[in-house]
Amino acid sequence: MRSLDDHEAMEESIMSKVPYVERPLLWQGDGIGLTGECAYLWALFLANEADMADDTFEYSKWKSMADDLAPKQGKPTPAAVYYYDLEEAMKKYNVPEYVYPGSDPQE
Repeated sequence: MRSLDDHEAMEESIMSKVPYVERPLLWQGDGIGLTGECAYLWALFLANEADMADDTFEYSKWKSMADDLAPKQGKPTPAAVYYYDLEEAMKKYNVPEYVYPGSDPQE
């Protein structure tokens, strides 16, 4: 698990780099839902994209979502989340899904 400092550094480094798509173990075959960390990275990415496009409404929406998903002292990152708007926004980027090896019970 990453620390708060790691997440802040990651927040700055991922801007304009399309994040990976990581599905929770139980939802991988369904193509819905994301791990909490993956959703957090996508919300940050989409907030940055909206900011670069001067779209204040979209920026506010994604930044608010990222703030909700961000790890905080005493509040863990969710294991799995589903946001319809996030799933729809991700489709524009056509990113292949990533299966985290540690989430595979066969390994």
